[in-house]
Amino acid sequence: MKEIMLAIDVGTTNAKCIAFGRGMQVLGEGVSEYETLATGSNGYEQRPEDWWVHTKAAIAQSLKRASCSASQVVQIAVSAQAPTLLCLDGAGKPLRNAMIWMDRRSDSQCAWIERALPGKRVYQITGNSVDPYYPLSGLLWVRENEPWIYEKTRHLLQINGYINYKLTGELSIDEPHATITQAWDIRGGCWSDEIIEALDLDRAWLPRVQRVFDTVGRVSCEASEETGLPLGCQVLAGCPDASAAAFEAGVSASGVAAEMSGTSSVLMLATERIHTAECMTYIKSAIPDQHMLLGTMSTNGASLKWFRDTLYRETGDGENAYARMNDEIARDCPGPSRLLFLPYLAGERAPIWDTMARGAFYGITLGTTRAEMMRAVMEGGALAFFDTCLAARAAGVRIKKLRAVGGTTNSRIWMQMKASLLDMPIEIPRTNLGAPGGMMAIMAYARGEYGSIEEASEALVEIERVVEPVPAWTNFYRDRYQLYKRLYEQTRCINMGLAGEKYP
Repeated sequence: MKEIMLAIDVGTTNAKCIAFGRGMQVLGEGVSEYETLATGSNGYEQRPEDWWVHTKAAIAQSLKRASCSASQVVQIAVSAQAPTLLCLDGAGKPLRNAMIWMDRRSDSQCAWIERALPGKRVYQITGNSVDPYYPLSGLLWVRENEPWIYEKTRHLLQINGYINYKLTGELSIDEPHATITQAWDIRGGCWSDEIIEALDLDRAWLPRVQRVFDTVGRVSCEASEETGLPLGCQVLAGCPDASAAAFEAGVSASGVAAEMSGTSSVLMLATERIHTAECMTYIKSAIPDQHMLLGTMSTNGASLKWFRDTLYRETGDGENAYARMNDEIARDCPGPSRLLFLPYLAGERAPIWDTMARGAFYGITLGTTRAEMMRAVMEGGALAFFDTCLAARAAGVRIKKLRAVGGTTNSRIWMQMKASLLDMPIEIPRTNLGAPGGMMAIMAYARGEYGSIEEASEALVEIERVVEPVPAWTNFYRDRYQLYKRLYEQTRCINMGLAGEKYP
C-alpha cells in the first residue's frame, strides 16, 4: 500500500492540505476557507473550532483528489499563521476566541511591560521589541479585561500546536513558535524566568518545546474516529508558516532571501548567528544552528483583497477576479499611477510598528480611474516591501538574491514594481505551494529521504521564471518612495485623532 504524507497549513484565511508521496510528489491538494472576526478597537480573532473543522475538510479534499484513503497516511506536519494567543482550560478546551497576529488591542499592556522590564530588556532577552503582534501583551490584556478567562487558563498554545493537540492529545510548541511568544530567551534556549517573574505569569502554562521535525505524538483514537486517519500515525511538531515557506523558496544564510505573500507579506532572511533588529522579527530557523529575521507586513495582500471585495464586486468575487484586475491594469494603467496608497489596513508591523497606522489614497481627482486605484494599491504594497528591505540592509543583512512565493507572484505587474524598486531580478520558483511546500521538505528530511533539511529544500526549488526590473520605473518609484514616507509621517497625527487619542 502506497504511503501518504500530509503537509497542512492553517493560514489566516483558510486551511490547506497537500497529500504527497515519496520524493515530494504532490498527489492532491485541499483548501477550506474560514472567517476572521473584526471585533473593533483593533481586535482580530478566529474561532479555534473553525481551524479544526476546516483542517479536517482540507484533509478529506486532498485525499479525495489524490485518490487515496486516509488509512494510507503515515505522517502529518502542520504549519500555521503566527503568532497567536490561545487560552485553554485544564481539559484542553478553548476559553475564548484566539487573538491572531493581526490583533493590536494591547498597546497599553505593551507600555506596562516596558515599565516592568525597562531599558529594552525584553528585546535583549527575546530579540524582539515589545509589540501587540506578540501574544505576551495579549495575555496581559486578557488578565486585565477578562479576568474570568485568565483565572481558568491552564495552557497556552499556538495554532499548529492546537491542531497537533486535537490529533494526538499532546500539548507542545515548536522552537520557532516559542521564539515569537516574547517569553523565550533566545541565547539561553529556554523560557525566560526573568520575563515570567517580572510579569507574574504562570510558567506551568507554557508547553514543552520541540524541534520542528521531532515527533509530537501519534494520532489518537478520538482523532482517528473523527478524521479516518490511522491510529498511531506520526505527527511532527511543525512550525510557523514563514519558517516553512522559507524552505520552499530555498532561503539560506548565503544571502538568498524571499518574500512570502498572502494576506500579509513577509521578507525572510537567514543568518548563521543570532542577528536581531528592533524593527524586524527574530525567529529560530527550523534548520539547527541557523536563525532568521522576518520583515512582517500586515496587509499587503489583504489590501488588494479589500479592493476586490469592496470596489470590484460588480464583475464578480473570488480568485478569478484577480486575473481580470491585472488585465484591467495592463490595459488602462500600464505605467506608474498618479496616486499614493498606504497599505496599512490593520495598523502595520515592520518596519514602522505602528498600531494606529491607517490606509489612505492620496492624489485622487475627477479623472482617476479604477485601474489607477488598483495599480496604486499594488504600488503601495511594493513601496512597503522596499521600505522593509531597506530596514534589513540597515540592520546589516545582505540580500544577494531574492525569490518570491505566494499569491502576488501571479501578478507580473506587481512583481515588476518590486523588482524595479530594488533594481534587482526576482526569481519565481516553479513550486508555489506556500508553507505546505516547505513542510514537505521538512517531512522528507524527517523520513530520511535527504541528509539535511537544506538538501531537501534544494531538491524542491526549481526556478520557473525571473522577473526583471523595468529600468524606466526604478528612479520614478524611488522618488515616489520619498513621498510615500512623507505621507505616512504627515498622517500620523490624523490617525491618532481618528482613534480618539492625542498626539504627543
